[in-house]
Amino acid sequence: DALVWTAAHAGELGGDPDRIGVMGDSAGGNLAAVVALMAREEGGPTVRHQALVYPATDLTDELRETESYRANTRGIVLSNADMEVFHGHYVTVDDDPFDWRLSPLHAPDLSGLPPAVVVVAGLDPLHDVGVRYAEALVAAGGQARVEDFHVMPHGFLSFPYFCRGAK
Repeated sequence: DALVWTAAHAGELGGDPDRIGVMGDSAGGNLAAVVALMAREEGGPTVRHQALVYPATDLTDELRETESYRANTRGIVLSNADMEVFHGHYVTVDDDPFDWRLSPLHAPDLSGLPPAVVVVAGLDPLHDVGVRYAEALVAAGGQARVEDFHVMPHGFLSFPYFCRGAK
């Protein structure tokens, strides 16, 4: 609804409805990826770009098997225990975690999506699923670029004055 409203009111907002992009970080990265998929599925509005910052693209149990999830058990900003709490708030026992509206990495078709920049942090349990999503976009014929900040934790863009590298 927000995308549809924004496209319809782009002129009033000083924007161009033909140059809309979506962006989100963490759970917002999940939502941005899902919005791009929904816009493609529903015939618009056209999304021209995706910026997905440490996105949660896989909410299935497969996430727990990734190297980055196992390596960041006690994450600096986001721990595995935190991930479980957030997962419990977002995915109920009645939900299918493989539904692409929860786990866009598992969408049956990732073709025809806008180009993406996927920002990942090396000290983040979500690192590997962000990279896998970018790889899946490319495998489906799309364009995706991974920006990998190897020594940064999840959420590092929110701390530009705490950590020089976050700038």
